[in-house]
Amino acid sequence: MALARFTRAEFLAERWNHQPGESVFFCQPSQGGKTHWAFDLLDHTPHTRPPVALVMKPRDPTPAEWTARLGWKETPVWPPPPVLPWQEKPPGYTLWPKHSLSLDPASITRTNAHLKRQFEACLMDAYKRGDRVVFVDEIYGMLAELGMGETVNALLTRGMGMGAGLWYATQKPGGTVGSPMPGFVFNSWIHAFFGFDPVAQNRKRFTEVSGVNTDLVAETVGGLQVYPTKTPRGLKPVSEQLYVNKNGPRGGYMCIIEPW
Repeated sequence: MALARFTRAEFLAERWNHQPGESVFFCQPSQGGKTHWAFDLLDHTPHTRPPVALVMKPRDPTPAEWTARLGWKETPVWPPPPVLPWQEKPPGYTLWPKHSLSLDPASITRTNAHLKRQFEACLMDAYKRGDRVVFVDEIYGMLAELGMGETVNALLTRGMGMGAGLWYATQKPGGTVGSPMPGFVFNSWIHAFFGFDPVAQNRKRFTEVSGVNTDLVAETVGGLQVYPTKTPRGLKPVSEQLYVNKNGPRGGYMCIIEPW
């Protein structure tokens, strides 16, 4: 069975139909382009205004570049400082808490506690107010390292009715041994974007979480093309995306999106 194929521009203009409160799942190995794709989608989803991206790493060029490109406001704390009457409201925010790392291993614990306070404040704000999308650039770290399962589950299971949508990315579809991610991460989404994954076990896991023609999902993910793509940091391997929509005709549909 051949799947329909679309360029990135065609998909964004003609096929992307995100509704308020719907969760979006991005999954593929590191450096495959999922963060780039997520920010691009946020820019083409008007009802998410103003979206918020949560960044865990001390430094990360991709969210920094997209924050500048989209004219978003970077803030180290949540809520962000109020917009003054003569200032324009930013179209989005990147919540990027400051790290206080040193040679003392205890600085990791202090930094993680600070990250958790800021991220939980943002997620609870979205959950309380509704009508907002929050994008978590690495959901595994937020769950396994920061222990934010209760807050994440609240948004995944009860946020849709209020228009509070959680978008989240991870590198593999099952966590790791001893620190699995909760099942809601894998079954609460409406839209998913899967990149090429060379690991057979991960491809099998995609068949368990997709809910749509599972054999075709595994076959397609293993056959997605990866192209060397020019970025500000040189050539980078960027994967085609398998898009899965659970709310499509006949219970869902899939297509392949070519890289930007």
